[in-house]
Amino acid sequence: MSVLEIIIAALAVYVVLLLLLETVLWRVQPDIENVVTLFVEQDGSTFARKLFGFEHEGRLYVSSNHWFRQWYHAVLENPTIDVDRAGERTPHVASPVEGAELAEVAREYKMGFMFGCCADLRHVVS
Repeated sequence: MSVLEIIIAALAVYVVLLLLLETVLWRVQPDIENVVTLFVEQDGSTFARKLFGFEHEGRLYVSSNHWFRQWYHAVLENPTIDVDRAGERTPHVASPVEGAELAEVAREYKMGFMFGCCADLRHVVS
């Protein structure tokens, strides 16, 4: 087996494991505490995404650190969304978190080792 074949095989295993992990997270996530559901409109239809949400100084933040982020790009195009928290659906406007605010929120909300390097937080403002 050549070095190139080993590299390709390792890359293939990595991709399969990554897809498996994301699929498990997607299926298990509804059972995790602090999950919010974002309802996003794109191309005339609405889809829902379950995300981890947390409050900081009266604002709701959601993490966009997962690989599958179609919802994130849709929200950038149309920031008017609905959010379901504990069965209550309310309208909101989403905006990206940047600069000092991102640094402050990242300091307050310490992500675990697995996702710490990928922290990309966005907030939802009512």
